[in-house]
Amino acid sequence: MKRRLMFGVAVAAAAALTLAGCSGSGDSKKEAGSLTWAMWIAGQEDQNAWQKVADQVTTDNPGVKVTIQGAPWNDYWTKISTQLSSNNAPCIVSMQSLRVSNYTEGLLPLDELVKKSGLNLDEYDRSALDGLTVDGKLYALPYDTGPMLLFYNKDMFREAGVELPTPDWSVDQFEAAGEKFKAKGKTLFASTVEDLYLESQMLAYNGGKLLKSDGSLDIENPEFAKGLDWLNSLVKKGYATQASGADSSADDNAFVNGDAASYIDGAFSLLGQKAKVKFDLGVATLPAGTTPATYSAGSGFGISKQCDQPEDALKAITTMTGEKVLTELASAGRAFPARTAAQPAWFANTGLDGVEETFAAAQKSAIPLPGNPASEQINQLLAQYAIQAINGQSTGAEVLKQIAAQIPSK
Repeated sequence: MKRRLMFGVAVAAAAALTLAGCSGSGDSKKEAGSLTWAMWIAGQEDQNAWQKVADQVTTDNPGVKVTIQGAPWNDYWTKISTQLSSNNAPCIVSMQSLRVSNYTEGLLPLDELVKKSGLNLDEYDRSALDGLTVDGKLYALPYDTGPMLLFYNKDMFREAGVELPTPDWSVDQFEAAGEKFKAKGKTLFASTVEDLYLESQMLAYNGGKLLKSDGSLDIENPEFAKGLDWLNSLVKKGYATQASGADSSADDNAFVNGDAASYIDGAFSLLGQKAKVKFDLGVATLPAGTTPATYSAGSGFGISKQCDQPEDALKAITTMTGEKVLTELASAGRAFPARTAAQPAWFANTGLDGVEETFAAAQKSAIPLPGNPASEQINQLLAQYAIQAINGQSTGAEVLKQIAAQIPSK
């Protein structure tokens, strides 16, 4: 189970909800204004939170009712793929920026509907909108977003005699900190091979990308290969942990347990981690080698092509991504809101010094990670092969050549 790609959701294995009866154009015709909303839901706490959102839709739009069909994360994507390719898709479809390009055939482009409705898209975070746009068409209104960041243990930094990272932290400063940690018998950084996090680190290090800005593949990118070799040098020097391909939570666990002083994560995890850790938590921009940069990602709500009430569905998702709803979700400790007017509530809820300045610096250089039909396969192959480069069994170039050989050009 992906532990950090579940934007806006505190995922738990217990109390998982199975998908309820599906609704598409057929159900919508039976009861005007009745819309089914497919959402990933981990348990009763999630169900209660999202039910309040559904209730707000009716409050704001009398005559429009939203019924949630919930599923655990992995089950959600399996089910929604089947629904969108058959004749029983829900009207409202929750969508993730990294995956939206895989589902455009079943989703309704929103541009014309939004234009007719008068909705001001300038009220949304631009990177969030860009992440849900494919080939110039918007396929979902975003509800959360956020750049990839460096989470760090302030207590361990102080004990190692290392100055706390600033928003302009460089690779040179990062490595100098690693040397000081090593001298104290501690490890600075917990490595990962997960796509969004690894790719963000490579982007910050030297601009290496596996996907071009248009989403096309560049798997054997030489800069990315050099970045993998750099990570291996950190492991060899004792500045970073070895990567784990089998356990996607290894870096998270190493950080929480105090075995490493930092790791890469997203805004969607910050409040959950703050509640979990037993030390003073800090966030910084990723250490930059060339031009400061990071990837951003998020989620939103789209409309299926099978929905025969697209205007009502747009009213619903406008409420679901509106300032009131997202402010309440931010105040309740959920993910970083895509509506800029709701973001102050989230910052206030963090209780962390300097978090706004860090986010401002990260967002200034953040770009949405492009999607590609092969993105999930890339993730799986990175977990399988990138570990060999990071841990020193192969070079970065050799690993990327292995991965490229298994992915059709797209």
